[in-house]
Amino acid sequence: MSRALREHLRDVLAIVGLVAAGVIATTIILIGQRTTLPGWVPFLGSDRFELQAEFATAQAVTPGQGQSVVIAGIKVGDITGATLEDGHAVVTMQVEDEYASLINEDATLLLRPKTGLQDMVIEVDPGVSDQDVEEGSTIPLASTLPNVNPDEFLAALDADTQSFLKLLLAGGAEALDPEKGRDLKLSAALRQLEPFARDVSRISGALAVRRESIKNAIHNFQEVSTELGDNNETVAAFVDSSNAVLARFANQEAAIRAALRELPGALQATKGALTGANQLALQSTPALKKSLPGARALKPALESLQGFFTQTVVPIRDQIRPFTRQVRQPVTNLRKATQGLGNTVPGLRVGFTRLNEGLNALAANPDGVDESYLFYVPWLNHNTNLLFTAQDAHGPLRRGLVQESCATARLAQGTFIAVPFLKTAAEVTGLPFPQDIPGCG
Repeated sequence: MSRALREHLRDVLAIVGLVAAGVIATTIILIGQRTTLPGWVPFLGSDRFELQAEFATAQAVTPGQGQSVVIAGIKVGDITGATLEDGHAVVTMQVEDEYASLINEDATLLLRPKTGLQDMVIEVDPGVSDQDVEEGSTIPLASTLPNVNPDEFLAALDADTQSFLKLLLAGGAEALDPEKGRDLKLSAALRQLEPFARDVSRISGALAVRRESIKNAIHNFQEVSTELGDNNETVAAFVDSSNAVLARFANQEAAIRAALRELPGALQATKGALTGANQLALQSTPALKKSLPGARALKPALESLQGFFTQTVVPIRDQIRPFTRQVRQPVTNLRKATQGLGNTVPGLRVGFTRLNEGLNALAANPDGVDESYLFYVPWLNHNTNLLFTAQDAHGPLRRGLVQESCATARLAQGTFIAVPFLKTAAEVTGLPFPQDIPGCG
């Protein structure tokens, strides 16, 4: 299989390219035709609400050409079919599910052109009923109106009316004859009417607003008068209470004056406090901005500590708290037992004081030729090093000469038999054995 693919790779790539081009062309055609795929098509399909309507004529209705169904100028679906039944047209529509609930049983439909090229649309008046139209139902002829062509309108007029209409059109054409400049005169006349119409519009608008304001004022005054008439006792009580309150204010005239005299100082102090607060806010703003990185960095630390605190809840609750409760009574008793113990022993402070005095005596360096005791410590170390000058990997060794006779070697060999580890020490130090000493073998 792989060998065949390698041999015919160009043919396979050409077929794949043709298939891809066909898919792209099909997609472009579907988009250009405003085609809506059914709900069973994956990803691209959508479920729609099917509705039918009877029209006296379906002139210029072409299903599949993107002719739409609109409500209040908003497209809500498409025209998908048109058939002839019992001498009238039945138009099938597909409405989006989200708009289907807007159409009621008393809805009315109007078939009209969207452009001068008879690009038809169905305008839907949803109706005012509370009952939604059922899917698949048919709106009857009594609730629909077809498009009316101008020739149909003119054909409905009698001969006299048609003659008068022709005279009206001819007179209008003569009144607007451009060769005689009448169109320019009419345009100039209409332009001169524009300021007058604008001012009349403003006056009418002002009068309408004033009339509405007067109407509202009269209505509100009537409501106020009605409420006052219905609550005359409450109004009388309010007047009496207001009189009593004003009398109390009159009795406190001196106190009110004193308070008003203190008010400028209070306001000045408040102004100073607010000025200081403003300065504090101005100074705090840069500091707070600089503290933002620290606050942001603190968040991960607090989140990490949250897990730590969560883990320590159980030990504190189940171990530390019970232990504290158990030792509380012994600690209380121990405190009672040690209350007089501090008076029976010298204070620790005295001991450290004596130790400090001793160290001061060792480190004292009086004026003159005498030196402190600590001065001679390095000399002692130097003299000790002079005694141990020869050293090897085992460290410094004291100078000396060890003499061993044949009798001493034999005695040592007997000792090695009784204490074996001494023999190991002798071998390590290189102590000669009797057989190693000439004349002792």
